[in-house]
Amino acid sequence: MKKLLFPLLTLLTAACSPLVYSLQLDVRQPSTSGLDLSRKTMAIVTMETPDSLFDRATASAMARALEKDYFGGEELIGMYRIPAVDSVSLEKMHSLVMDTEYDVIFVLSSTLGPAQEDSRIPLNTSLKVYDSMGKEDVIHKYKGTANITSADDAEAVGNRIATRFLSQWKPDSFSLYYFDDFSSYQWEKALRYAYQGQYSNAVDVWIELAKGGKAIKQAAACYNIAMAFYLLEDDRMAVRWLDKADSLENLSLSPGLRKRINARLEK
Repeated sequence: MKKLLFPLLTLLTAACSPLVYSLQLDVRQPSTSGLDLSRKTMAIVTMETPDSLFDRATASAMARALEKDYFGGEELIGMYRIPAVDSVSLEKMHSLVMDTEYDVIFVLSSTLGPAQEDSRIPLNTSLKVYDSMGKEDVIHKYKGTANITSADDAEAVGNRIATRFLSQWKPDSFSLYYFDDFSSYQWEKALRYAYQGQYSNAVDVWIELAKGGKAIKQAAACYNIAMAFYLLEDDRMAVRWLDKADSLENLSLSPGLRKRINARLEK
């Protein structure tokens, strides 16, 4: 989730009932390749060919772009090399997943042609992608051609390849509960954290609010915690806290959040 926008407050019923605080966020969608790489680990594999140095530089640039999008810039994408092969089979991809313990494997291989009269160098690139968590046990294949001027163009090539696999984003609204009474300071504090995207800090406040008081307030705090974990893309914890909320009170927003969680679990 990213790009926090302006919050809205909506009164549900009477003053003693909860208010709804709506966060407008941009939500991660599958890449233009059609692959949904969110919440998955990734590795890029290059082959030991005469052009492997170029491929390694391309893979490094590609990894940095993917890491910025999916992991907040943390260097979490594995980098591996394998002997050159003419083709990459499903069996080989299964083996790479087992050996590297990454969910998604990219296998990159390029061929550089001789320099032309205008000093341009023809480049043919082959990329094979295997998503071990995908619905289909298939290898996704991509090919590209370009003319480069030097090995320094590897970074631009890597960034261009990565673009196909970067997340797309669309705006969406997410609702949290809030009470405007003697305990409003704590609720406002948690909402302020949520508005700033500091969901872990918001959870700490809601956990304290869930420890006592009326069942409706405990349930609302548990629901908010579930929503925070959903926004953090931790569906297991989101389900756990939503179940707890439902055991305390029938909240009107609960079915909607459960539907969101189930839809993501089914991907």
